[in-house]
Amino acid sequence: MNEEIDEYDIYHQDFTTASEWEVLIARLEEIIVEWNLSKSKLTKTCPEYTKKWIAKSEDLKFRGLSFTMTYNALEPLKSQDGEREPEEQSLLTEIQQGLWDSTTNFMDNVDGSPFPVSNWFGLKRYLMLYPKAPLTDGSLIKLIMSSVHIAFSIIDCGIPFFVKIREHWQHTYLGIFEDNDYKVSFDVIHLKRISNQCSHLSGLVSLFKSKISSPVPLDAVVISTKFSYELKDSDSFTWRKRTHSNEFLSIDGFDVKKLIELPFGSENNPLHSALLNAIWPHFRESAIVDSSTFSDIDPIMAPTWTITLKLRSNINCLLSEIIRKMMNLLDNDSLLMDVLGLSRSLGLVNPLNKITEAPITISKLVKAAVGRNTHFSEFKGPISDDLLMPLLYYVFPDAVEDNTFPYPETLEVESKKDGAESKLCSYVKTSPEDGLVWRLSVTSARLMDAGGLPYLAHFWYEFTQELQYRWEHRILVPGVVDGAPNARSCLLHQKLQLLNCCIKRAQEGSGAAGYSSDEEFFDCSEDEGAEDQLPWDRPVGRLHRLDNITMKNGAPLYVPRTQDPAPKTEDQLEEDAELMVRLGDDAKASELRARMMSASLLSDMEAFKAANPGAELCDFVHWYSPRDWKPDEGGSLGDRMLLPGNPWVEAWNVARPVPSARQRRLFDETREAEQVLHFLRSRTIGGVAELLLPAILRAGAIKAIAEGAPATNSTIGGVDKRRTFEVAARELLEAEREACRSICVRKVLGNSAEGKPLDVAGRSRVLNAMGGALPAPALREFTLRVKDEVGPQVMRAALSNEMTIIGAFTERIVCL
Repeated sequence: MNEEIDEYDIYHQDFTTASEWEVLIARLEEIIVEWNLSKSKLTKTCPEYTKKWIAKSEDLKFRGLSFTMTYNALEPLKSQDGEREPEEQSLLTEIQQGLWDSTTNFMDNVDGSPFPVSNWFGLKRYLMLYPKAPLTDGSLIKLIMSSVHIAFSIIDCGIPFFVKIREHWQHTYLGIFEDNDYKVSFDVIHLKRISNQCSHLSGLVSLFKSKISSPVPLDAVVISTKFSYELKDSDSFTWRKRTHSNEFLSIDGFDVKKLIELPFGSENNPLHSALLNAIWPHFRESAIVDSSTFSDIDPIMAPTWTITLKLRSNINCLLSEIIRKMMNLLDNDSLLMDVLGLSRSLGLVNPLNKITEAPITISKLVKAAVGRNTHFSEFKGPISDDLLMPLLYYVFPDAVEDNTFPYPETLEVESKKDGAESKLCSYVKTSPEDGLVWRLSVTSARLMDAGGLPYLAHFWYEFTQELQYRWEHRILVPGVVDGAPNARSCLLHQKLQLLNCCIKRAQEGSGAAGYSSDEEFFDCSEDEGAEDQLPWDRPVGRLHRLDNITMKNGAPLYVPRTQDPAPKTEDQLEEDAELMVRLGDDAKASELRARMMSASLLSDMEAFKAANPGAELCDFVHWYSPRDWKPDEGGSLGDRMLLPGNPWVEAWNVARPVPSARQRRLFDETREAEQVLHFLRSRTIGGVAELLLPAILRAGAIKAIAEGAPATNSTIGGVDKRRTFEVAARELLEAEREACRSICVRKVLGNSAEGKPLDVAGRSRVLNAMGGALPAPALREFTLRVKDEVGPQVMRAALSNEMTIIGAFTERIVCL
């Protein structure tokens, strides 16, 4: 009959164990208290804020779902006036004032907050609970919202609390705020289709008033409206067509000026579309009729028009395309001369083979043209002589008397201008603007873009052959800064500086007239007889007396004529440093390292002994390193010089009195020149690209600034050359894209700014481009607002193919 019921199952349940729901509420309460967000703990209202958002976050779990709770707030602006106190303003008043002020904005405005609710509702701070996965279960949404309500009430939270629901892309939120007798509800609804009632303004006004349910008549609803039109016929706007980058290769009407100017911008129209916003910022509900049967909303008559531009995602930027092609060569380890099949004939297989005179040089081309020389190589590259000669004359303008492209009289490695040019890609080592490296790099890049790798290889071959010719005939390389290699310049410029140093030294050596035999440099054989050496007591190689200083023996101290230190490029210095490290740490390695480092010191000591017979080490130190000399007892060595194993003492003991003119040369111009030439001839394809890219990037930066691209303030490149090139190339691409945008803005907007109200001329230009009529709006947005006895009531609606309605409604809490 009746089943017996075990009383134990009913009366012995453990109700002291907290449920998962209670744990969630407790955790929410704990976080709010930990962040000091209760009304009693919140600071007073700050009158001003920065545009920076600060955030805190905590992770939670509920029913197997992961949530993140964040506190987002605008950073208060630190007042310069220390006596200025924050305003005494209730939290509800702050929220209501921000809500009312936000109605001047539209939904697509951004304020930098992680979530759009701050812009929609004018919030300076808020809490957000959002799930990692979409929250679409209705019962679960209700359970979480009830948890938020309970935690909010228990802690008496002082800022709005939101929960993100539905699919993430829908941006749907539910939020609450309570303060004493008032409650503010924040609601967002997103539907995939528009209901008939909400498809027009009259229906939205009716919906808005029904949500308020005010017992007293409301004031007239104030409305802001924005109709957005996507103008996709971008070709209606005139676009400046650019000259094709390869046009300079045409023999007919060839002009080097077309080569000098790097291509820039987009050859085709980069504009994808323009978004036109027709805005009615403020009108009453009775001013405009918009119903299901009739509408007098005319976008042509809108008080304000603004335009924002959208560029194509795949803009073909001409300058960046050239740089991309050069960057793609960096990983190619093949010899560049292999492209022309000349590696073996040039002796590049064996670096020690002597390379003969260039088969084709500018001088030979000229002689061949006038029929004076018939002994030139049969090698014919892909570039015809009619094109090659003007290009070579552009890089080597001193090869022809009536040149039209001379180098600037003053060449500087770094520009002293404080303009924007010094900021864009400023971290890339450069060469003098419009110098030889500059022209060579730009020309090579243009040839690479026009004819591919064979054109680049041919031009590089001609360049190296001309350098060989100039070295053999002692002709200086033009367009290069005088002096030793400058480490602030790019490596290719340093190599050419070193080659010029070799040529100058060779010129001095070949022109013996005007120099005494003592001033000539030559190598001494190891077994030179004593009878050929200078007497010990006869001074040789004096330059001038050093003030009134005397040596320890009382004789005047003379400054000797010394050898100049050997100039080195940055790669040679790196090789020396690497060799020092590889020597090891044992005694023999230390001795060898000291001898390598003291070669110049030994040369100076020998010259000093020759100029000052009877000198002691303390006399040499007195001239060479005065800080290590003491005036005690007529002169003595400092403490540092007396340390055991001091290399100065060892070098002084082995130094002989030999004037610099008879010493073994520290700088062998022949060996160094051949090394430079071999270095340039034997480069791989990637190595040549690495030498040319610095000047190409800096030339591109100057071109970008001239075209109106904004200058960034970057001062740091990559950790190595490859990374530096990548950073600079990306920076130039962004600058070129921004320049294209600026050009589009000028073409479409004239004197008006993007996103700002168009002037009359701008409106006429846009309307004419669209044939005098606008297409159907892509988006209609309405903001409705009114103030009643309890506070501001706001509703927004965005209508396109879908519908989003946002509401913030204040009501009085009725206590039963």
